[in-house]
Amino acid sequence: MIPAPFDYVAAESPAHALALLDSFGDDAKLLAGGHSLLPMMKLRLAAPSVLIDIGRLAELIGIRADGDELVIGAATPHATLAASDLVRADAPLLARPRISSPGISRPPWSPVS
Repeated sequence: MIPAPFDYVAAESPAHALALLDSFGDDAKLLAGGHSLLPMMKLRLAAPSVLIDIGRLAELIGIRADGDELVIGAATPHATLAASDLVRADAPLLARPRISSPGISRPPWSPVS
């Protein structure tokens, strides 16, 4: 199925993303990488009027310790989590090789197992 029409905006900074969210309200959704939003849009279970891409904002990518807390940026790719010694030590479940459903991370037609 084809998703309903939507606009796409690449945020230029975290402040720009927040301003866009404020401007569009509940009609906007953030896009930061691979997740279930796009399949939901194809099935029309979600129909945002605008997608705000935060996936390339360097300020939102990274992992650091802050006291006894692990701080993970909103746009940090899972591959970065899986490769992080800090994550493997403090939050090993996040470092697992697969956190999504098998159909998303490895489609049934994929020859790779």
